[in-house]
Amino acid sequence: MEKILSLLTRISELYAIPQWIVNSGAIAICIILLAFPFVARVLMRPKYFKFRELILFKVLWRWKYKKGDVIGLWCYCPKCQSMLMVDDENCRSEETLQHKITYFVCPTCGGHELGRVIGGDRRYVLSLVRRDIWRHIREGTYNEVASATKEALALYVELEEAKEQDATEGSAFVDETTALLLEEELPLVEKSVEESLHVNASEVNETPIPANEEPQKEEPNATQVSIQAEEIKKDGI
Repeated sequence: MEKILSLLTRISELYAIPQWIVNSGAIAICIILLAFPFVARVLMRPKYFKFRELILFKVLWRWKYKKGDVIGLWCYCPKCQSMLMVDDENCRSEETLQHKITYFVCPTCGGHELGRVIGGDRRYVLSLVRRDIWRHIREGTYNEVASATKEALALYVELEEAKEQDATEGSAFVDETTALLLEEELPLVEKSVEESLHVNASEVNETPIPANEEPQKEEPNATQVSIQAEEIKKDGI
């Protein structure tokens, strides 16, 4: 390290260059030398290395490249981008190729089936996808497929957002309609209650019932009094 610093100092004194410029140039050269292998590796990669997504059998497939081979190939949900579950249990019991079916199921989206492949198990499906990937690379159509895949994924996202927005607007519409109905019916209910209270009050006022009411005594009639007097006289005689 001391030898390098002394060399930089000699260069600065020899060519009359400021010391900080010489030091900065030396640091830049070291960074370039260290980063050159990584940059060269990136620049020397084939152009198809950017081709890492493909929609096939109604599901999204993603993978990586390592030493010229496709690795990490698996299926994903085009709607929520979650990893899919692969069901190929019937392929073990069935002998006929037409009866061997592999299903792709998304547990995040409610466990619904997204797609299926007839003819074999998951290894058979992966081999079909690899063959299709290399076919696009060989024919030079991978850029078109990659752009179409991005557009399809964007369309899936827009559809999901539209569904969520419609559901939100529907619930908001129901709440608003309920509030309007309540606003319309509440005054009518209050009015009917007030009318019934007013009718009851008028009936009470027309037929009052006193608290301490004594029974009226019937006064004797004059005819009855005379008849009773005659009977008394006869009894006396």
